[in-house]
Amino acid sequence: MDVLEVKNMSFKNGMELKVTGVVSSDPHRFTINVCHTEEDIALHFDMRFNHGGEINTIVFNSKEGASFNYDEEQRVTDFPFKAGQEFEVSIVFNFDTFDIYLPNGHMVQFPNRLNHMEYNYMYFVGDATIQVICVKTSGRPTKR
Repeated sequence: MDVLEVKNMSFKNGMELKVTGVVSSDPHRFTINVCHTEEDIALHFDMRFNHGGEINTIVFNSKEGASFNYDEEQRVTDFPFKAGQEFEVSIVFNFDTFDIYLPNGHMVQFPNRLNHMEYNYMYFVGDATIQVICVKTSGRPTKR
């Protein structure tokens, strides 16, 4: 699996991360991680096309520390990603949540379990080609 890392890019409360890419023609999974390190992952956003017996499921999770144990998963079966097609996802970082906007317009909230106000490492792994990564001040309302 190809890995794309983005280091030293500040993603703070009130900012939005937009990712545009193209899903491969025979995908198994694709993951976006927002974190400090590979051990401290605030948002694990895993699109499972056909992985580990799961088909067309999105899994959200987090983990802290060097253990391989993730916290409690949050699953979504509203799956708007298609093999071979372009996608855009948008993640808005609020004080206590990540608001993830899917390509079909639906929004999923995931808690900021690590409770940090800034993350500076992102990595993308799996069966998609990333075309654009943009971090900017969010035009969407943030919680206080």
